[in-house]
Amino acid sequence: MTTFAIIYNPSAGRGQAEHAALTAARYLSDQGMSAELFPTCSPGHATTTAREVASFSDTVVAVGGDGTANEVVNGLVGTPAALGIIPAGTVNVMAQELGLPRSVILACRVLAQRKTTLVDLGQVNDRFFLLMAGAGIDALTVKHIRPHAKRYLRELAFVATGFGKLVAKPPTPFLVRVEQQEYQATFFVASNARRYAGNLTLTPCADPFDGLLDMLIFTGTTRASLAVFWMKAPSKLHLRDPQVIRIRGKEALLKPLGDGDSVWFQTDGEVAGTLPARVKIHPRVLPVVVP
Repeated sequence: MTTFAIIYNPSAGRGQAEHAALTAARYLSDQGMSAELFPTCSPGHATTTAREVASFSDTVVAVGGDGTANEVVNGLVGTPAALGIIPAGTVNVMAQELGLPRSVILACRVLAQRKTTLVDLGQVNDRFFLLMAGAGIDALTVKHIRPHAKRYLRELAFVATGFGKLVAKPPTPFLVRVEQQEYQATFFVASNARRYAGNLTLTPCADPFDGLLDMLIFTGTTRASLAVFWMKAPSKLHLRDPQVIRIRGKEALLKPLGDGDSVWFQTDGEVAGTLPARVKIHPRVLPVVVP
């Protein structure tokens, strides 16, 4: 019998994730499959739960947004269990990238068919990511973004919050080393997917199946240059900015320029730590249920 472990945050999305999880469990059980619910109660709980249930589950299902999926993935690394996703969060970029339906019932039908494929998995220090790792102003933005703004403004919330942080403090530069070349940057993102947030696309050629990271390095150092970058991003005009460097590769090293500099980095839209950081890609290692 196919077994599903369904992990969800009962307080996420004003109860939306819990409702989706309960619906999924009923649907899969009605199809003659074993489905067990595992609610989380604190940050990181989804990771430890995923690691525990992977030993007796064929598929571990993340019900929620990209943050929930990221936590579950970090628990599945090194196990044979496949990742399933039911979109029920504010932002569901990976679900979009994989072509998963937004409807809970339709997403359950995809799970029931259990067609899997292997996707690339990124890593920054000891943290794994499905979508991207970013450093500089974007991580600072993620750190301070308000949940209600993220819920109602979606990708525009990132732009608006980014502007706010630029007004408050000039960007802190840091060092990026890729392919034996060094760059001084104020923003960096290594992408495993095209979309950055909602429909905001920073790296349109990124592909979770090609074994490479699509890296964008912004070398502008002024508030004005970064503000212009984020103004251009929704229309993809940032790709023409002379201060934007785009590289496809397998690894990058990020370091603060000064001993006292504190530069944050994020993975899949969640703050994960401060530099230094080593970013790399693991090709085709994670089984994921797809349509």
